[in-house]
Amino acid sequence: MTVTVEQSPRYSLPITDPPNHFRPWLATGRGRFRISFLLFPMGQYFKAVNTDKLEYVCPWCIGGTAKLWEWAANTHGAVFTLLLRKSDEGGGGDFYGYHKGCGEGGPITAPLSQIAGRWAGDHVCLVGDYDSSGLYREAKSYRNISRELVEEWNAFMELPDRQLTFDPTCSCWDKR
Repeated sequence: MTVTVEQSPRYSLPITDPPNHFRPWLATGRGRFRISFLLFPMGQYFKAVNTDKLEYVCPWCIGGTAKLWEWAANTHGAVFTLLLRKSDEGGGGDFYGYHKGCGEGGPITAPLSQIAGRWAGDHVCLVGDYDSSGLYREAKSYRNISRELVEEWNAFMELPDRQLTFDPTCSCWDKR
């Protein structure tokens, strides 16, 4: 006997080991049946977009996931602390901490970062793919700064369990 789960009029998925509550019905010898259900969308995906610099960060490129809750609950969502940092002085626990040549509250003497503070003061958003503005799709033509962000984040965040992983095989990555 075959149990088929019908996902749409065109697609069916055979179940070789049906749930226990279907087994008594199957034992009657009535043969094949279908369980129908509606296909629901997988959920809304978000990417970080800077509309002033025409840049974006792809969550999959930095080893993360894309739903809003996932941005909020996982390490890759913390990258905004680095991108939005704004200060011309350094100190303990800062990107330009003591090891970079700064005293507490002293001027930054190290070379400026290409990532730390890069988006400070800019128009930045987490835009969803369901948003009617079209910005999610438009951002594909913007510059993906994910690789540089991962490199700089990992140098700053030295804790192994807080590191990001760059995925060069991500479908949005421009390999030029």
